[in-house]
Amino acid sequence: MKKTLLACAFITTSALGFAQSCADIFISEYVEGTNNNKAIELYNPTNQTIDLGAGNYKMGRDRDGAGNPMLLAITGVMPPHSVRVFALDKRDPNGTGNEIPLDSALINLADTFLNPVYVQSNSPMYFNGDDAFVLIKGTATILDIVGKIGEDPGEAWYVPSDPTTRYWTKDQTLIRKSSIQQGVSTNPSVFDPSLEWDSLAVNTFTELGQHICLCGDASVYSPKSANEFSYFPNPIDNGLLVIKSSAEMASFNLLSSTGQVVASEKFNNRSFNVNIQLPEAAAGMYYIEVVFQDGTRSVKKLLAK
Repeated sequence: MKKTLLACAFITTSALGFAQSCADIFISEYVEGTNNNKAIELYNPTNQTIDLGAGNYKMGRDRDGAGNPMLLAITGVMPPHSVRVFALDKRDPNGTGNEIPLDSALINLADTFLNPVYVQSNSPMYFNGDDAFVLIKGTATILDIVGKIGEDPGEAWYVPSDPTTRYWTKDQTLIRKSSIQQGVSTNPSVFDPSLEWDSLAVNTFTELGQHICLCGDASVYSPKSANEFSYFPNPIDNGLLVIKSSAEMASFNLLSSTGQVVASEKFNNRSFNVNIQLPEAAAGMYYIEVVFQDGTRSVKKLLAK
């Protein structure tokens, strides 16, 4: 009963802030991997630069459904339509047991490392599949929740009525669907991860550092790359698309406005200029995602007549 009362008190205070589409940062990726491979990616959907420290942003876990999330202040500057990756600070290459270091790929992709020392009563970044994760602004305004505050689901959350009981928040990487334009600002009565998230295999880190979203220009911001591409015609009406870049391109994806892959193709090495015959598609807005040989990527809009 104590846990339920704590949760209600927290939620009542926080619900005074109402989320609006593309108005403030939210969680775009959740990594709950093996050992200490834990990371949270935040996305800025606005047209303004956001200073996390000045805005008093905090985030952390609700341990085992306690109803009183452990919160850690975060800092950093996020340009418009950019992402920032926060990872658990375990980087000692000789670490063993509870100090096993993060996968080197995750270390390379992280922008900020948090919470190096584990203290049970103050361990915001040591989330497991049964811990809700919360993003807060100011004193208690909820911007986003993964899971349900005040609930311990057992091993992890899964899709309600799923006969296979496949866990989503344990040993998984979750990617926010591109159609989602704001975080969850009130505690859900039931958390169904399939409504807003796509699930990838454990220790998948390849999507960190970029996010496709319908907010703003839906561009992918990657501070680690200046690679860009051009394409024509736009709008397209005969299926033939030409893509050019000064950097070597590895592949491309054509995505629908909801983030579904409509077409994809891998290129040969040293591809700077490619002609692509697209499949027939309904008129509307699409996104072209180009992946470069160095692993970075860029996304632009494409209209189909």
